[in-house]
Amino acid sequence: MKSEALSPEAKEVRILELEAALASEKMCSECLEKMIEIAGRELKIDIRKKSGDKQSLR
Repeated sequence: MKSEALSPEAKEVRILELEAALASEKMCSECLEKMIEIAGRELKIDIRKKSGDKQSLR
């Protein structure tokens, strides 16, 4: 989508839509992080990949 083709009002609406989508994605990300934290604590396993670990080939 070309931003030059949009009117100022349409740009403002698009910005608001994008801000709402970003807020929603941030909330999902925070929820997933919390779920990983809780699952790791409850299951007593480290779910997050360590930065130095190599991925196994299967």
